[in-house]
Amino acid sequence: MRIAVAGEAPCDLAPVRRVIRAALRPLRLPRESEVALAFVDDAQMRELNRRHRRIDRTTDVLSFGQRLPRGVRGAEARPHLDEDPDGVLRLGDILISPSQARRQAKRRRRPLESEVAFLAAHGALHLVGYEDETPAGYREMLRLGHDATRQNSVKP
Repeated sequence: MRIAVAGEAPCDLAPVRRVIRAALRPLRLPRESEVALAFVDDAQMRELNRRHRRIDRTTDVLSFGQRLPRGVRGAEARPHLDEDPDGVLRLGDILISPSQARRQAKRRRRPLESEVAFLAAHGALHLVGYEDETPAGYREMLRLGHDATRQNSVKP
């Protein structure tokens, strides 16, 4: 899986890339899959959050991917993900606010790299249909995100 990066990364991206791949591994995606990972400032994140979610404040991570049928997630999502004409499966974009990640890492008393890796896994899970809008969905995403970080020796 190719992970294209835009913006200024706040930490080493090697573990972040491993965690994204770990979060998506159960889907058995084709080698020609791609995720875009972008780092944006709080003002951009706030504007995107306001425009797309109607929440007028910054957030830590946003994901923009292919539209999936309601309730379809994880391995069930694979048949619904369309490859581009060039044969590449472009899952979508994960946007992370480094400033928000720093604040959360400090509050959670964990390394910034761990927080960014967890946010990236969280964003990747959103790209394949997982949602955190219900308590059960939130718990499931937390568990899957922590599993992906632990599998890659990144402190959850």
